Amino acid sequence: MSASADTMHSELAHVVQEVPGVAFLAPGLRSRLRALRATSPLARPGDDTPGITVSAPRGDSRTTVTTVEIRLICRSGRRTLDTTRAVREAVDHHLTTRYPGDEFRIIVTVTGVT
Repeated sequence: MSASADTMHSELAHVVQEVPGVAFLAPGLRSRLRALRATSPLARPGDDTPGITVSAPRGDSRTTVTTVEIRLICRSGRRTLDTTRAVREAVDHHLTTRYPGDEFRIIVTVTGVT
């Protein structure tokens, strides 16, 4: 993977939010806990983009596949399955275009409907 994790997270967040039927990316645990504390600091550089986790393969592993997990909230009025498929296709297209030769496993999870 040739891009930094922060760049990949922001690229993927933009791609996902452009898909019809996506309301927003699901907030992560850090964001939820940070919101509970009024005195908590703002997000630091290097924090995962809420709703997107990228797990690069370890050097000692037998696999060279990078796992991309996306957690999102769908809009009501659209079939969740169609939205999930569209997100997977959009992310797959972006990754294969931007990072040719790299292998990705894409996991899309809908955590709610609004």
